[in-house]
Amino acid sequence: MWQIILYINPGTVTAGILTCFAACALAARFQHERCDAVTHIARLALVLSLGVVVAATLIPSQEIGTGDHSVWLVPGEGILFNNTLEGMERSMYLRQQVANAAMFLPLGICFRFAFPSVTLVKTVLAGCGLSLFIEIVQWFMNAGRVVDIDDVIVNTAGAFFGAVLCTLAKKLIRAQPASSGTRRKHRREIRR
Repeated sequence: MWQIILYINPGTVTAGILTCFAACALAARFQHERCDAVTHIARLALVLSLGVVVAATLIPSQEIGTGDHSVWLVPGEGILFNNTLEGMERSMYLRQQVANAAMFLPLGICFRFAFPSVTLVKTVLAGCGLSLFIEIVQWFMNAGRVVDIDDVIVNTAGAFFGAVLCTLAKKLIRAQPASSGTRRKHRREIRR
């Protein structure tokens, strides 16, 4: 699964963000027109996204109980203060962090569409809570994974950016005039 990191570059990140925003705008359009299907689809997508996150983060890289309980609690410790990383290793570490954020981006998007009344702050807190939960489970599993505060920060940032994309798309759709079908429906309701 780590091979995905090799495909992360500014172009793929930009394309991914634009694709997510387009999907958000489309979903916001349907949800704005009172389509309950968007909420149900978003809840299904949220469950699927959670499954991917759990599989990617909690499948052990070695036998459970045989790790060394590595814990990095200083933000930036893995990249800023680790002088043993060479150029390519440093690049791979940065790509891994971008992949972590990208993995949580759909969670922020799906959460906002699945539960429209939940605020942006609560969505970000849910992303942070999930990330903390994952790091704690990884520590207890002791299976070759490093517990890193950077993961919590970057994962939370991914959920934040997903929620922001969703919020921006919803505001953009609300700012547009209603479609002709919606206007006709509104006129019929006024006449009644």
